[in-house]
Amino acid sequence: MRVKLKSIQDLIVPPLRDRAGQPAAWWLMCIVFLAAVSPAWAQTGNGNKFGNSFFFDIVVTNKRTMVKEPVYLPVSDTAVYRVFDRFKSHGNDGFLHTEPKSPVLLGVKLNPSLVKYFSASVQSISKEYQVFVISDSSDAVLVALGINRENAGDFRYHVVENDSIERIRWSPIPRLEKNYGAKQPYGFLGKYNAPGKRLMVEVINTKNYGIREGVIFDWRINFKPIVNQLTLAVPGGYFNVAYRDLNHGYATRFDKATGLPANLAFPVDSVLNMTFQFKKQETLVHSVYLVKNIAGKKDTAWLDFVDHYGYFQVNKDRFSEAGHYELVIQRQEKFPEWDNAQLLRMPFDVLEPVTRLTWHELAPYAAALLIVLIAAIAISRLYAKRKIEHAEQERNTVQLKLRSIRSQLNPHFMFNALSSIQNLMNKNELLEANRYLSKFAALTRTVLNTSEQEMISLEDELRIANDYLQMEQLRFGFRYTVNAAADLDTANIDIPAMLLQPFIENAVKHGVATLKKSGLVQVNAAREGRTLVLTVTDNGAGLNPGHQEPSGTGFGLKLSEQRIRLLNQVHSHRPAELNIRSLPSGTRITITLTNWI
Repeated sequence: MRVKLKSIQDLIVPPLRDRAGQPAAWWLMCIVFLAAVSPAWAQTGNGNKFGNSFFFDIVVTNKRTMVKEPVYLPVSDTAVYRVFDRFKSHGNDGFLHTEPKSPVLLGVKLNPSLVKYFSASVQSISKEYQVFVISDSSDAVLVALGINRENAGDFRYHVVENDSIERIRWSPIPRLEKNYGAKQPYGFLGKYNAPGKRLMVEVINTKNYGIREGVIFDWRINFKPIVNQLTLAVPGGYFNVAYRDLNHGYATRFDKATGLPANLAFPVDSVLNMTFQFKKQETLVHSVYLVKNIAGKKDTAWLDFVDHYGYFQVNKDRFSEAGHYELVIQRQEKFPEWDNAQLLRMPFDVLEPVTRLTWHELAPYAAALLIVLIAAIAISRLYAKRKIEHAEQERNTVQLKLRSIRSQLNPHFMFNALSSIQNLMNKNELLEANRYLSKFAALTRTVLNTSEQEMISLEDELRIANDYLQMEQLRFGFRYTVNAAADLDTANIDIPAMLLQPFIENAVKHGVATLKKSGLVQVNAAREGRTLVLTVTDNGAGLNPGHQEPSGTGFGLKLSEQRIRLLNQVHSHRPAELNIRSLPSGTRITITLTNWI
C-alpha cells in the first residue's frame, strides 16, 4: 500500500534549506522515517486543517540515495502557479529532484477547516487514485494544471458515482479558466458535492492511455466495518461459526445487526485461529485491537491492519489464556476516538481447559459402557429377529389365505362352465355343446397348468380371458374385445393369476347373457406411468346395490374383493385397488395396480 504524507507545508512549501543555506537533508530523512513507521498517520491525516490550498500529487527523489517518495505538495489557492516554481527550484540542485506524479497534474481543494481528509489509495490497473474523505459534506474542487490550450483537445474525463453509475460520461474538458492566481489557463474539472456517496473523477489522454489520472471523493460518514464471514480453525478442520450445527456449540446467539456471535466461548487450545472476512473497503484502512481481561487484569493491544483483500486472522497465541476477550475493529486514525457508532466489537470467552482423565481412571467407566453396549446390541438383535419371524409368519398366513381363495375360485369357474354345457345339452344343442366342451377342455388345461402359480404374465392372463369369452360367445352370441395398450410389454409384466376371470364371468352371466348379439364385453389393459390399469366393461343392466346379483350368486366377486385386500398385505409397496361402478348402460370393473410396471 502506498504511503503519502498528507501535510508537509512546513517541509515542501518553504525552500528546503537549513540555517547554513545547505539543503535540509535531515528533513527528508524525517519524512522517510515517519512514512515508514507510521503509514496510518500518512494516510489518514495528522489532525491539521486542509487550509487555503490546493494539494498536488508529486514525487521527490533524494539524489544522494536515489530514494523516491510520493508526497503531497500544498500550494496556496491564491498562487497555484507556484507548483511549477517548485519543479524548477528543485530540478537542478544537488540534493532533491521534484516532479509531478502525472503530466495531468491534478489539484484538489477542499474545505479549509477540514481535518482527517486522507484515506487509502485505490489501484486502477497500473495507476493509483487518491481518496479524500470529506466528513462535513462540503465541496471539492478539482483542477488539472497539466491541461492547457495546446493539449486540451486530447483529454477526456468522466464521473462515476459509487462505482456503479456514470453521472458524467466521457466528455471533453468542461472549460479552461485562470483563477486562483494562475498565470496561464488550466483545465477546470468541476466542483463536486455528493453527501453520503463516493465520486470518482477520471481523466485520460485519448492519444496515450498511459497518461491517466484520477481522484475519489468520499462523503460517507459511516465507516463501521462489515463482516461477511467468521471462520474458526480447530484441530482437524474448520467451520463457519454462524452455522450452529457445525460450530461445536461455541456460539448459540448472534447479533442481528452484525451477524457476529454474541456469546462465543470455547476451551483453551480448542481453536487454532479465527479468520474474519470483511466486506472489502478499497478506500479505507481498518485496524484491529484486542482487549484482554485475564484474572482481573485488563490490557488493550493493537494487532494489525485488515489486509486489502478484507481478511484478518487472529492466531491462538493471542488468546492462549483463559479469560474474557474483545476484538475491536475500527477505521484507522492517528488518534483512535473509540466512537461506538463506528466500531465493530466481538466479545468472546476462553474457558479453562476441560479436565482429561487418565486411562486408569477411564478404564472402569469404559468397561461398564462396553458391557451396556454389548447387552444393548444383543437385545436389539433378538428383538429384530423376533420381529422378522413374526412378519414371516404373518406373510405365510396371508399366502395360505390367498391359496385358499384361489382354490375356491378355480372350482367356481369350472362349475359355471359345466353349468353352461348342461344348459346346451338340455336344449338338445349337441353341436354347440360339443364345440363348447372342446373350448372348455383347452381352457381347463391352461387354468390347471397355472393353478400352482401365484403370479402369471399379463399376456397369459389376457389369453385366458380371450379363450373364456370365445367359449361363452358360442353359447350366448354376444360381442367382445380384449385389448392391451401398445406401450405394455405384456410378456414381462406379472400379475396375480386369474385376477380378471371372476369379473369377466360376472359380466357375461349377469351383464350380456340376455342381450345376445347386442351384448358387448370389453377387457382393456393400459398404463399410467408405472401403474397398470385393468378394466372389464359390459353394456348390461348394471349391478344391484352391494354388488349382489339377482340370483344371489355374488360369490366370485366377494372372493375377489377379499383377495385384493390380502394382496395389499403381501405387496404393501405395490398397492392394488378395486373399483366397481354401475354405469347408465352397464357395469365397469377397474383394477389399479400401482408400481407394478
